Amino acid sequence: MDVLILRLIHIGAGAFWVGAVFTTVFFLQPTALAVGPDAGRFQAHLIRRRRFALVVLSAAATTVIAGIWLLWIATDGLDPELALATSQLGFTLGGLVAIATFAFGALYVYPRTVRVAAIVAGFLAESRPPTSDEQALLGRLRGDLTRAGWVVLSGLAIAVAAMATARYWDLVL
Repeated sequence: MDVLILRLIHIGAGAFWVGAVFTTVFFLQPTALAVGPDAGRFQAHLIRRRRFALVVLSAAATTVIAGIWLLWIATDGLDPELALATSQLGFTLGGLVAIATFAFGALYVYPRTVRVAAIVAGFLAESRPPTSDEQALLGRLRGDLTRAGWVVLSGLAIAVAAMATARYWDLVL
């Protein structure tokens, strides 16, 4: 595949990933918290019908795969000497942080998001308010997801910063 096309895929999917996390952390989560139980229908639709969490996870996977492929090309098969050279160090470190952030999202954030949607869809389908146990569980999960959103956003900021300064470090070091 042409490197230019691969870069466009990597940057486009990455921009969507960062933008979706930013929008979720700064707008969707606080609004859902402020609205309270009435936000359940919106959340269930966003996650189950629109598959928002799956789309974001897919964009993250696309970003990571394209990034690994680009690094593979740039370092001649991930040659450690080339991958750790100053000209590639920002990309290598940014990539490692992005991979860790993706793994955290896939293994921690996504399952909790799906669980929230399932709980909300359950009581909405039965046309009843959530039980006290469901409310407690949803409150705990939403708290977990809020903190996790900040972890993911921080990881993405570090990854982007490392990659954006990759050429700078080549000049300095």
